[in-house]
Amino acid sequence: MIKDRGNIKWGAMMMPEHLDFLKEYKNDFTVQQRELTEWELEDIQQTIEQAYNQLLEVKLDVWAAGKTTQWTGIIKSINLNTNELILDSLLKTKHIPIHSIQSAHLDADYYD
Repeated sequence: MIKDRGNIKWGAMMMPEHLDFLKEYKNDFTVQQRELTEWELEDIQQTIEQAYNQLLEVKLDVWAAGKTTQWTGIIKSINLNTNELILDSLLKTKHIPIHSIQSAHLDADYYD
C-alpha cells in the first residue's frame, strides 16, 4: 500500500520564497461573516424563541475567528443587555454573542 504524505512531499522541491509566499497567502485568506437576509434573521429569532420557551434542544451555527462552529444545547437565558445567549450543553455553559449566530435548528426528535 502506498502512503501519501500530502503536502510534505512537495516541501523539498519548493524554494524558501515560495514557502513564505504560501504562508502569507494562507494567513491573508480568512472567511468573512456571511450577511444574513431579513428572512433568515426572522427564522433564527423564531427558532431561538421556541427553543427557549419550550426548553428544547437547539443547534446553533456560530461564526467566530474566521470559521463556523456548531453548538448544541438548551438555551438557559437570553441577556439583551450584553446581546448574548447562554447555552447549556452537555459539557459546559457557553456564552454566545447573538450577532454571531448564522443559523438555528431545533433537534430532529422534536418533529417526530
